[in-house]
Amino acid sequence: MTTNHLTCRLALRRFLTRPTLAAIIFVALGSSSLPACVQTDTDQRIPERVRRVPEWARDAVWYQIFPERFRNGDPQNDPTVDDVVLSYPFNRPADWHVSTWTGDWYALQPWEKATGKTFYEIVHQRRYGGDLQGVLDKLDYLKDLGVTALYFNPLFESPSLHKYDATMYHHIDNNFGPDPAGDARMWASERPEDPATWQWTSADRLFLKVVDEAHQRGMRVIIDGVFNHVGTTFWAFAICGHTERHRPTTTGSP
Repeated sequence: MTTNHLTCRLALRRFLTRPTLAAIIFVALGSSSLPACVQTDTDQRIPERVRRVPEWARDAVWYQIFPERFRNGDPQNDPTVDDVVLSYPFNRPADWHVSTWTGDWYALQPWEKATGKTFYEIVHQRRYGGDLQGVLDKLDYLKDLGVTALYFNPLFESPSLHKYDATMYHHIDNNFGPDPAGDARMWASERPEDPATWQWTSADRLFLKVVDEAHQRGMRVIIDGVFNHVGTTFWAFAICGHTERHRPTTTGSP
C-alpha cells in the first residue's frame, strides 16, 4: 500500500467516524441531545436508531427546498462559468450566464444553442443563482403557509446544480453564501483531512443563521447529507491521486 493510499484511508476513516455529522443534524433539529422519540417498529433486526423517529415529525408540515432553484436573494454570489465546468457535460460554454427565472424551461438560450447539445445534455449546466439569502427572504412566507419543517436538498460544496456529487462535506457551497471568492481562499488554506484546520466560511455562517431564524419561527431543519457517496472532485480522491480530471472544452463561437 502506498503512502498516498494509506493517507487517504486514514483520512476517510477519521472523517466518517467523527461525531461532527451527528452534531450538525441535532443542532439543526434544535436540540443538543437526541430528540424525544416514539417506537414505530418492533423488528429487532433493525437498529434502534432507525426504528425510532422524532415525535415532532409525526405532525410536521414539510417544505422541501432545492437551494439552487428556490430564490436568488443575492445576485452578487451568482455562479460563473468556472463554477460549472466540472459538472456534466464537462465543457466550458462560450457566453455562459445565469438563466432567467421566468424563462421557458424547454427553450434553449443562445449560449446553449451554440454548444450544439440537446436540451437534456446542456440543462445540467444551467444555473439560476438560488442561495441561502433567498431562503432567509422567504422564511416568513413559509411560516405563513403553516410550514413547521424544512428539508434541504444537498447544500455542501459541489460543482453540480443538484449538489449530490460533493467535493467536501465540511463546507456549505460557496455560491450559496455571500462571499464565494473569500470562501474558496479559506478552503485553499485548509487541509481537508485535518478538522483542526477547518474554518467557518461565510456560507457556513449564513447557513447557521438560516437554522437559527427557522428555529425562531418554530420550524425544524433537516439536511440531505447523502454522506454515502461523493463526486469525482471529492478531496480524498485528490489526496489518493485518483481524481478524475475532466478537461473542459470551450464550445460555441469564441
